[in-house]
Amino acid sequence: MFPSDDLAKEIESYLGFLIDHELEESYANAPLNRTLSENKSPNPRAAASVTQIRVTPVASAPQGGSLNALKPQNLAGLDTGAVLHEAKQRAGSARSLDELYAELEAFQHMPLRHEGATQLVKFRGTADPDLIVVGECPDAEEDASGQAFAGKPGALIDKALQAAGVVERTLLTPCVFWRPAGGRPLTDEDVSLTAPFMHALIRLASPKAILLLGAGAVSVVLNLDQRLSELRGRVVGYHGEPNVPSMASYPPNFLLRQPLAKGLFWRDLLQLKVNAGL
Repeated sequence: MFPSDDLAKEIESYLGFLIDHELEESYANAPLNRTLSENKSPNPRAAASVTQIRVTPVASAPQGGSLNALKPQNLAGLDTGAVLHEAKQRAGSARSLDELYAELEAFQHMPLRHEGATQLVKFRGTADPDLIVVGECPDAEEDASGQAFAGKPGALIDKALQAAGVVERTLLTPCVFWRPAGGRPLTDEDVSLTAPFMHALIRLASPKAILLLGAGAVSVVLNLDQRLSELRGRVVGYHGEPNVPSMASYPPNFLLRQPLAKGLFWRDLLQLKVNAGL
């Protein structure tokens, strides 16, 4: 049973507030009255220590553009234009998914691959899908296994796809192909240099629909910089080859932390399935 539209909007607003303010882990499954003495921690919280961190300043973005405030050291002095040209050539030359991953393996100028990732993270599922699910950056389990959607997050998505009757017709991939160091946020360079390969993957797989789980997936596939809470639940066109409907929803790690979001994610999945005729 789905929640009413008013209740769904209230839940969505609440979850959007948690995401926007990085409060995803601030609440337990049941309320706890911290004003009662038995619920107070017996150990006072120690003051946070001050750590000196050296960062490399970057130039201000040109008018109308955007640059990350802090960038990994491996992006210092990068000729983004030349590397992007190479990425587009390599991605465009692939005629199969195996060839695409071979081009990725040979793409030594991709800065992200040199941050300590153990291996390229490849798709999981069928190579001839009706649905492509694009997740967030690979985590430690995906990096270790070399496969997308590993561990508990992957198991959660598998159950949802199974219940929706599309698990056998789905390809699952992360939004970037190597794990960023320490799980850091994506930079503009990460997105722009990965996008040609992701678009080639979509072209070669030729799905009927695309489900984007998380802001990273939205940035790489659609080149949009919007809050996930504002974008999710809307069917938008992927204007590539093929031109197919896509939808953004919550990533599985967030669903594990905030079970209230599972109902909204399920609604998104079913809406996309119906819209795309899966």
